[in-house]
Amino acid sequence: MHPLVERLPRPDPDYRRFLTVLRRARPDRVPLIELAVHPVVVNTLLDEPAPAGPADARAAAVRALYLHHRLGYDVMKISAPIPFRVDRLTAAPGADAARQWTDEHAGPIADLADVERYPWPRPADVDFGPVEAAAAALPDGMRLIGFSGGILEFAMDLLGMTRLMHATRKNPALVTAVLDRVGASVAGVFEAYCGMDAVCAVWLGDDLGHKHGTLLSPAWLVEQVVPWYRRLARIAHAHGRPFLLHSCGQTAAVLPAIVAAGIDAKHSFEDAIEPVESFYDRWHDRLAVLGGVDVHRLATHDAAAIRTRTHEILAHTAPGGGYACGSGNSIPDYVPPPAYVAMVAAVHEFNGRA
Repeated sequence: MHPLVERLPRPDPDYRRFLTVLRRARPDRVPLIELAVHPVVVNTLLDEPAPAGPADARAAAVRALYLHHRLGYDVMKISAPIPFRVDRLTAAPGADAARQWTDEHAGPIADLADVERYPWPRPADVDFGPVEAAAAALPDGMRLIGFSGGILEFAMDLLGMTRLMHATRKNPALVTAVLDRVGASVAGVFEAYCGMDAVCAVWLGDDLGHKHGTLLSPAWLVEQVVPWYRRLARIAHAHGRPFLLHSCGQTAAVLPAIVAAGIDAKHSFEDAIEPVESFYDRWHDRLAVLGGVDVHRLATHDAAAIRTRTHEILAHTAPGGGYACGSGNSIPDYVPPPAYVAMVAAVHEFNGRA
């Protein structure tokens, strides 16, 4: 284990702290929450080399769990990705071959005939192996949060962002058909998560905006996408699970409708859009607030500055309850591991556990 990690207090997990936050109450101490920690950061902080050979998703899930436990988390987000078949663009030869992205102009579906021909994943095609492996290795007191990619994001992958945007006006039946297929797949994954004792909440990741507004008109999102959030919230709540939403970008124009649909917590904050304290002041009476330590700050500032900023956020949000601390988005490979640990250490300091 990395020496910086060894200096942290010994783990004492209790997932009920996080559930207390989701009820917008104040737990005995502020819990940590993270959407994702890049495997490079995981390996560095475990002070172990990356495993040789092909990537093993089950082993990676257990390694991430081991690190989350040692860092002091009560819960860890886990994914069973839905295998939608979409060709990815890759970096040029000599660049980072692991970098891939979706063709924003066109995806595998161009018309209604393609919707019928497309090999839509069946429930049996979703690999819950990593979830099961993490569940089997859970330390006492910890639980998992089942995660799925989002309704709009998957639809954009399948149609292409440009094609989807044009189709909302020129071929709305095509967009609706794709959204319905995608939504049914995500709902099936949520149903499966809710049948697992190790999963205490479910989390949807659906980026709806950019820095200055939503990707599509707020009215269209409220009409076409938000009803799926309502359905997913009903699934979660019927099984006694809270429903978390991760959404990047400026979402203020659609947030009232999203809150009314039944989400329990909002994640993803960027200081350039709105500092988490401001969001907390406006919404903490209706939503739990998760994360908020800006990723750019984590990537570019020293440990002292990161600790100071983390303490500022905690001093503002912790007294009112309904807050769990973490990055504003996730811990990518360009965040130095010591910077990540500085944020975690600041939470322990605030909780009186340094």
